[in-house]
Amino acid sequence: MSVDMNTFSYVNNSEIDRAAEANLSRAKGGGWMLAIALALGKIADSMGENMLDLAKQIDTLQRAQVDNPKATAADGSGLSELNARLTTLGQQLGQMLQAMSTIVKTLGEGNKDLARKQ
Repeated sequence: MSVDMNTFSYVNNSEIDRAAEANLSRAKGGGWMLAIALALGKIADSMGENMLDLAKQIDTLQRAQVDNPKATAADGSGLSELNARLTTLGQQLGQMLQAMSTIVKTLGEGNKDLARKQ
């Protein structure tokens, strides 16, 4: 069984994060909290694109199995393995979105509390 290391790669997500930071540093206004939210959003987008790619592989394999029930994906994966990967990616994306929401909410509440105490 091979594991696709590009499905959730820290290095890949860090590269996306740095690119988002570079683009946001050129933007006017918004502040650092918006910059964090947008950078996290870019990572979530990347994870979503990986899920779409995997869903397309599943669709292609299902169509191929109509004619040849023993057909496999290009990397040798069967339908069950692809479905397991898609389920895992869905769970990872859900956890990422929940963490992202918690981060932004916590930062916002912290800012509100600081502003109230001044």
